[in-house]
Amino acid sequence: MLKEQDRPLFGNKPSGGRNLLAAIFLISVILLTLIRWQTKPGHLGQTIMSGGWWSEPALFPAVTLILTIVSSAVAYFVSPYEKLNLNRSLKDYLRVLLITICIIGTVMMMKVFGFALSILIFVTLISLIAGFRGIKVLLLSLSVTLSMMLIFRVGFEIWFPRPLLFKWIDLPIWMQGLM
Repeated sequence: MLKEQDRPLFGNKPSGGRNLLAAIFLISVILLTLIRWQTKPGHLGQTIMSGGWWSEPALFPAVTLILTIVSSAVAYFVSPYEKLNLNRSLKDYLRVLLITICIIGTVMMMKVFGFALSILIFVTLISLIAGFRGIKVLLLSLSVTLSMMLIFRVGFEIWFPRPLLFKWIDLPIWMQGLM
């Protein structure tokens, strides 16, 4: 027997999310009608960096929105009708909203706590939201933080400015380099 969390959101058959596809179609049509007032014509003179007809600001959004309109309309008509479990889908969307807030908070915390400590807090929160408990949270958080530090500091050679925390607390230089 399936647990409640293992049951599909939209009934027994996969649905394709017709309501979401209809919303994407409608929003894309609205954005396409507003494109004239939301973009400005590009530089008319030739420069070294001029890219020709494709560099106009309205063209790429227009092409993208037209492709989105066509693909969402086609996907809407080929996807089966859905039976929506509203309570469960609201829980999932709230979880996505919480994760989004955590991402924004992490970016804002980097200025105060530094890269490593902010990533450690972020990954710990996300692990808890995902359902990890006990030693798994600690192992996952530490391994992801270490991986991110290696990717940015060794791979990309990106070092972030000294955070405010180190100005408030006098830490040894070698420890500041780790954080």
